[in-house]
Amino acid sequence: MLSIYKHIQQGIAAITVVVALAGCNKQLAITPETAMSPEDLYKTEQGAISGVTGIYRKFMEYNNGDYYFFGIVGTDEGKTSSFVPTWGGYWQHYDGINSYNSLLTAQNQLVQGVWNNLYKGILNANQAVRYIPSSQTSQQMKDRLMGEAKFLRAVYYFKLVQFFGPVPMPTEVVDPAADANGGKARSSEDEVYKLITDDLKFAADHLQPKGTAEVGHANKEAAQTLLGKVYLTRKDYENARTTLQPLMTLTNVGLMDDYADLFKEVNENNKESLFEIQYSNDNGFTNGQANTLGSWHNNNTRSGGGGHVVIPTDYYANSFESGDERRDASIRYIFYDASGNVVDYSWWADVGKPHVKKYDITQGKSLNGGVSSRNLYFLRYADAILMYAETLNELHQTGDALTQLNKIRGRAGLDGWEVVLGHAPSEAEMRDELLKERMRELGFEGWRWFDLKRTGKLLTNVKAYNPDATNYIAQKNLLFPISSVEFELNRSLKPTDQNPGY
Repeated sequence: MLSIYKHIQQGIAAITVVVALAGCNKQLAITPETAMSPEDLYKTEQGAISGVTGIYRKFMEYNNGDYYFFGIVGTDEGKTSSFVPTWGGYWQHYDGINSYNSLLTAQNQLVQGVWNNLYKGILNANQAVRYIPSSQTSQQMKDRLMGEAKFLRAVYYFKLVQFFGPVPMPTEVVDPAADANGGKARSSEDEVYKLITDDLKFAADHLQPKGTAEVGHANKEAAQTLLGKVYLTRKDYENARTTLQPLMTLTNVGLMDDYADLFKEVNENNKESLFEIQYSNDNGFTNGQANTLGSWHNNNTRSGGGGHVVIPTDYYANSFESGDERRDASIRYIFYDASGNVVDYSWWADVGKPHVKKYDITQGKSLNGGVSSRNLYFLRYADAILMYAETLNELHQTGDALTQLNKIRGRAGLDGWEVVLGHAPSEAEMRDELLKERMRELGFEGWRWFDLKRTGKLLTNVKAYNPDATNYIAQKNLLFPISSVEFELNRSLKPTDQNPGY
């Protein structure tokens, strides 16, 4: 029997699709042409470009549906609407992720899907890293493609290790013993993080800077920012500072003047965007987040106007200070169509509750909520600034951290935090405020679960501010269960390898 990873590998080796790459501002165009093995695909420059584009494609697929909300629901920021637990079947599995109840098991469909899809991306990245060196192209092109492949492999493993802890870690290195046994044993978190940091260092050294790199592709600043996030997660504050500090003086990136402009489709791939996931209205290239979040209403496209599966918690909605311009850009209570008319949502549950506005598409190009052309941010420059502030504070430089925090507050139309606080903040006060500020600034952009876990606040904040999870979340939920299918297919794993409590 084969692990999920090996099962995918056998299938893709036989049906690898050659794709055409276009560096346009809305998508990495992927056009099926033929089927061939990875060995043949990566022989030519065009084949190598196509293979790396396939890694982006897997990341696009991972984020275009419900897996995107793994790390958003079940936090103090986001929860499922009250309808979801009543729908049965798959939706109860979704509720299990939000509430940490008895449906959060190794058989949970979202857990299995996240595990499976992250390894699909890793497979494609490993094939690229293995075969690019022998491709018939220039060293400059090899370095660029290898940098992109390693950046994306780091993205996938960074999610895996935070969600699941020690995980099987296939790389580009052929391992006949593991193949014969259906897959690898778990590697330690330290081993996984070493691969992640090595990949991101390579990417930062070999990728082109933003503005020179093709739009939609990984760039040097994205690799530096993600590497800084990895160091911060590991509480390696000296390396986090060294990595993030150069980003603070760049001229090719910066904050958008108006926070609301970040979430207008016309402003995609802007100066604040370090890496975003590209979508369009073309078949197979759309995302459904506007539908899941109830963030839209286009005229006459779907009866009722779409679903509200995920909504903000009251804690998130009430966290904005008076005058914070981010509030009206992030949440809403009333819905409008493309013509500005109020839409009647009285038929839906949670009427009167806050709903997410960031993914609104009424003024964009999307066809409807389930067929949205809106790109999704993965990394923004504001994130880098807030991580740098957190790093400085942990290095006992709270005054310098305040300077960075106030850059974000100033863009939001707020006074410096020391003015509101009435005194210079202590290190502990700054630590707590930065965690709240990350929620206000980056809400529903995919980072909250990771932020809470990194800062040791996952259990306390979810208990306090997510009513669905208050009675269920426990120590074991600092990790998710490893998919039961992996244990069925991978003989290198023993039952005792399952995460504690599952």
